[in-house]
Amino acid sequence: METFKINFLGTNGSCAYNNGKRKKYGSNTMCIAVAAGDDILVIDSGSGINGLSGLESCRSPKINLLFSHYHVDHIEGLLFCKELFDPQKEVVIYGCDSGGYDVRGILENYLSPPISPAGFKEFKALIDFKTIKGGDTVNFSGGAKVSACSVSHPGGALGYRVEYNNKSFCACCDVELGNHTDDTDLLEFISGADLLVFDSFFDDDKIIPGWGHSSWRESAELAKKAGVKRLALLHYSPSATDDEIDDIQKKARAVFPGAITVADHMTIDL
Repeated sequence: METFKINFLGTNGSCAYNNGKRKKYGSNTMCIAVAAGDDILVIDSGSGINGLSGLESCRSPKINLLFSHYHVDHIEGLLFCKELFDPQKEVVIYGCDSGGYDVRGILENYLSPPISPAGFKEFKALIDFKTIKGGDTVNFSGGAKVSACSVSHPGGALGYRVEYNNKSFCACCDVELGNHTDDTDLLEFISGADLLVFDSFFDDDKIIPGWGHSSWRESAELAKKAGVKRLALLHYSPSATDDEIDDIQKKARAVFPGAITVADHMTIDL
């Protein structure tokens, strides 16, 4: 099977907030499900992961869950991932060490009292944990290859590049490009990708240094420089309205014609 589908289950940044003016794009936090042949890769478990079980293309006995980092908007949906409660499923969880803990320790701390009423002891799936860091590459059994790159974000974060069937997809959802002094490694990492998914939290005149995010213009200029084919902008400010996100797309396309703003439940075939 040569399917390569990118399913955007959550595209909002920071929190799952709907101001009543966000209907087109949705308000779920970060989760991207990738069906690369027989390999199912899920990047982050924001509130959007609730929709994973409804995806026909992602129904598989084995799910690979890759964390970019552990800020709450990227892990808050973990307890609602139905696959974790299914004894017929195998879930392999990848993530970097952070704050003296490995991925298992971080997630078990999060899903424990008094923060959570339930945790890993309630999960019925066969779960394994694997540490991954910038510079690592993982070859999956179905033919997908995933590489990781360290990116600038408070506490550290990973970007991922997924390659399958001579196509490539990069996801760098939380990146502060303004904090980079040398983008050589990042440019090489994303170079020539068929689809680049990138942070567009800020508008041009509202960038806050140190927040760990980029503007649509920074992202569009990077995509142009890296020679990618298409750019998908997401991780919007939770206060952004549908009209404002539409405007981001219009302005970004003036810099990089292959730019789009993606919405919850949108699918892109590579």
